[in-house]
Amino acid sequence: MVKIKGDCVKSLGALVLIAEQTIFAMKNGELLARKPELDFLMRLAGTDQIFLAQERCGGNDHEIYVCASCEIGNIEISEEDVEASEMSALTAT
Repeated sequence: MVKIKGDCVKSLGALVLIAEQTIFAMKNGELLARKPELDFLMRLAGTDQIFLAQERCGGNDHEIYVCASCEIGNIEISEEDVEASEMSALTAT
């Protein structure tokens, strides 16, 4: 199992928005990398470089697992979450 460095995850809300960006990019053929796992990691790290994303956040070329240790109900998305996800979206441009 690959662990993502805790300081790389700003909040659960930002993590959800970044995951949704990767899913959207995958469905539209717009991934930053060949694999969605790496796209997600790059967006999370805010870089278009795979090596730098791995250095900043952990992970590798094979798999990234994101899990929560408790049940999650409704997730509140804050302005900070939106700003963090917007910064990750800029990585794609």
